[in-house]
Amino acid sequence: MISNIVTNDKGEPVDGNGKKLSVSTYNPSEEIKKLFARVQTDYQMAWRLQHRTWDEFDGMSLLERAKLDQQTFGAYVGVTQEPLSKQWRWKGRKNTARNKVIGILAHMIAGMLFPYCTAYNEDNEEDEATARVMRILIEDHLKKADYEIKFLYMVTSALVNPAVHVEVEYVEAMQRIKEKMADGTYKVLEAVDMLLSGIGLNLIPIDNILPADFYTNDVQRQPYMVRIRRISYDEARGIYAGKYFFDEDGKQVDQFDHVVAGMTRLFLAGQEHQTLYDIEWTEADKNYVQVLTIQYRPEDLEVTFVAGVYMGEEKDVYNCNPFNHRRMSLIGNEWKSIPVYNIAKSGFEPLDPAGRFYYYKSACFKEFWDDAAQNRMHQLAYDGTYLDVIKPLFMSGVAKVDQTVMVPGATIGMPLGATVTPYALSPNLVAAMNMMRSETEDMSESTQDKQQGGVTEKGVTATAAMKAEQNARVILGVLGVMTADLIRQIGELTVDCIIQHTTVGEIDATIPESLRMKFKTLMSKGKEGGNDVTHKIEFDDSLMGQALSKEKASEMEWDMFYKAGGLGSKQRHWRINPYKFARTQFGILIDPEQIISRSMGTDQLRKDRAFNLLADPRVSPYINMPEVIDEFILKEFVSGNPDKFKKTPEQMQQEQQNQQQPGANDMLQNVMGSNLQK
Repeated sequence: MISNIVTNDKGEPVDGNGKKLSVSTYNPSEEIKKLFARVQTDYQMAWRLQHRTWDEFDGMSLLERAKLDQQTFGAYVGVTQEPLSKQWRWKGRKNTARNKVIGILAHMIAGMLFPYCTAYNEDNEEDEATARVMRILIEDHLKKADYEIKFLYMVTSALVNPAVHVEVEYVEAMQRIKEKMADGTYKVLEAVDMLLSGIGLNLIPIDNILPADFYTNDVQRQPYMVRIRRISYDEARGIYAGKYFFDEDGKQVDQFDHVVAGMTRLFLAGQEHQTLYDIEWTEADKNYVQVLTIQYRPEDLEVTFVAGVYMGEEKDVYNCNPFNHRRMSLIGNEWKSIPVYNIAKSGFEPLDPAGRFYYYKSACFKEFWDDAAQNRMHQLAYDGTYLDVIKPLFMSGVAKVDQTVMVPGATIGMPLGATVTPYALSPNLVAAMNMMRSETEDMSESTQDKQQGGVTEKGVTATAAMKAEQNARVILGVLGVMTADLIRQIGELTVDCIIQHTTVGEIDATIPESLRMKFKTLMSKGKEGGNDVTHKIEFDDSLMGQALSKEKASEMEWDMFYKAGGLGSKQRHWRINPYKFARTQFGILIDPEQIISRSMGTDQLRKDRAFNLLADPRVSPYINMPEVIDEFILKEFVSGNPDKFKKTPEQMQQEQQNQQQPGANDMLQNVMGSNLQK
């Protein structure tokens, strides 16, 4: 399917060893074969773009550029074969570029944010309660998808690779489980795999995502996108087995039965018209299968081939295989679900000033030549020091010179009259060190200064420190905008998955006489005012079609309040109308300045300045200080239950009574004085 077609002199398809390929036993319908041929042609066009050289990548292909940048990040040395006479040369390299990237990464991790959601109802009015529920659901789903750790790899990929691609998908995978029966035997059942099911965030390798056009920056404007995955046969079986049955010779056959681990297919049209051939992968892929998904958003068409086997509807393949990922959109006066690519994309810095080019300039690409020059000078300095410390000897009057003469501390017998002259060319090590220092400064200006990376130096002035901080804000400012855009895209795609899968009911078969839809009830842990709370979110179909008055809504709220435990309860109960919830206009907002402030640590400084200003004696008489302390101190530094540090109403009332009693202050001073004397 994704291999190049190689033919012999007779025009017959052959493998890499010249062996003729065998015709596949998998023989789908003619319509599927035509679709297969189109997908293969579009894939090959996108594959050529990946392997074509580009001026934007310094005359390299995308994969060559990505490999070089990954080697820069990994401080790659490699293995080379050299003659014995040159094996003394220094082959190591410095980790300067890697340290710069890790320093930026550490700052960006501190600025990690979850997508912030706003909501507007059908009357275009802001709906804060619905937005709050969506924010709870977004954070809950992303946490289950390991958003915190994957955020680290997202930023790392943006710093190292020409682009970072994040796939947001909803998977319903099945697995086989064994249940022990009463007679001691075991029964094999199919159950939902809770580990593989749900919303997932997949960081796509740079060679596993193939855009159709390199001069279309926006993912949603691409004519088509190709996604390639390499997964185990067992995982593929859990996802695709038992879903697609085709009629073959009068029998309903599961299409996954044609999937063979370590095999794929290619299509060849010509003398042997519309024939599928089986081809093998490498030895490393024997237990894996290749999953190729191609999406045509303008046509609302998405098809998947597993090991070259079509996984989709058999009849009317062009109209019965719509996009899996969809977004609710108000078209005119009607709500429609439209196809959307489920991929979020960003990078380190723009590469094209016009914003056309699909990929970006990574931090490792930006540092490449400075890093290479520094390492070259680093090697020369080592070699020069080696020559200067262990000096070669130039001898005259000796018939034969053995290499053992060069061994330090060796005693060599010399004939009478022989002369020995040590090497004394004095290598210019100072020039090499100055060049290394110059390249280090250039790298600091283009990415991150040593001081911002946690490396302190003597004699650094306040002006130099301010300049380093200003430079760091410039670098993090661009990356902060790019990261904020990535988080926004992830948030929008997550909202789509929540609306598409969470608000959809399932048939409740427990009431056979009157089948009804059963909607989901979700439990989520969260924070509210610094306290740990549990949110119970219930999608209730009984609210659909109702026009609730304010009195009725208030009555329902009080009823839910008492059922949740009343005042002091740690549970928050939400009842949602799934119809209106799915038809709410949601927006994702991310403030890049907030990411930068958290990355630089200046957000805490601003909070401290605000607290000091509010606590100033000139301002505090007009401020509710308990609220200030609750907002700036308890919520910030206390986890779990900050209310335990607050005074009870009884304690506050007792203090007020003591202050109102005549002579209370004198009594308090006398008691304190006696205690001090004791």
